[in-house]
Amino acid sequence: VAFDPLDGSSNIDCNVSVGTIFSVYEKKDGSVNDLLRSGADCICAGYCAYSSAVELVFTFQGSSVEGFCLDPTIGEFVHTR
Repeated sequence: VAFDPLDGSSNIDCNVSVGTIFSVYEKKDGSVNDLLRSGADCICAGYCAYSSAVELVFTFQGSSVEGFCLDPTIGEFVHTR
């Protein structure tokens, strides 16, 4: 898994949303070369945006994009797209 835990953190003082971006690759040899690969090798990728709403969006290779929004009244992500 490769990720940026707080993408956009340099803009927090500007009151804009920040988020986490991630991608998942199949482990090959366990070295740093596992991460330094083409995006075509990515199995899954997505982001989670933290703003007035928390939104999680991801896709698996060759599949559709799925989106979920956190419903704070039930404490769960609800499929929205």
